[in-house]
Amino acid sequence: MTKPKILCLHGFGENAELFKVRARNFRAVIGDTADLVFLDGPVDIGSLHMTTGGLVDASIAREFTNLGWWWMRRGRSFEARGIGKTLDLISKVLTEQGPFDGILGFSQGGSLAIVISSLLANPSDGPLSLGDVAHPPIKFLVLAGAFQLEVPEYEYLYKQPLTMPSLHMVGTYDTVVDPERSKLVQGYFDSPDIFEFVGGHFIPQSPKCARVMRAFLTQFIPVLGDSKNEQSTGSTDVAAEAVAVSA
Repeated sequence: MTKPKILCLHGFGENAELFKVRARNFRAVIGDTADLVFLDGPVDIGSLHMTTGGLVDASIAREFTNLGWWWMRRGRSFEARGIGKTLDLISKVLTEQGPFDGILGFSQGGSLAIVISSLLANPSDGPLSLGDVAHPPIKFLVLAGAFQLEVPEYEYLYKQPLTMPSLHMVGTYDTVVDPERSKLVQGYFDSPDIFEFVGGHFIPQSPKCARVMRAFLTQFIPVLGDSKNEQSTGSTDVAAEAVAVSA
């Protein structure tokens, strides 16, 4: 039986390798029940020398390539530089490595996940396009610190509600993406599941978050509900620990 496939999109200034570390709780929940495809953004914004701190051994300093999905330019007009290049890459990945069942998106990667889902679910003649890609609509989204692509000419992407199930993780003390910006995009979905946690701009590593993700993902990956796959985090109903609201 073919495993479900999930596309994983990092935040601005990160890359696929770093995102694998940041998403370690999600990866632990998934285990070997699905194939995860971590993609590098095509917009190179330079290199950042950083100590990964609590993510890995704090004594190890590494060079990480700083990547993104677009540059936001704010002047007389708003412009997402590089988004065309990004959508060309996404179209290629969907065609060559798809189909994908779901998308995990963090921060700018979450914003891109919504754009991709909208373009696949509601094709239009708008300025953004995935070309002639033949890919079914995305079945589910897991988003953390996501926000709207705030370019007026792209507002049409948010006019028609998205019907696929979605899990939105929001840090109450997020100082990078204000929680209100993340709450705004929740309204674009018919029935979003919302997990608010005390923290900042990251994917929570707590057992509680793992249980919420597992409960949500079991809808699409039933094997996650098997007892042998629940030993590390326990089982729960997503409504018990995530706040479900209707758009």
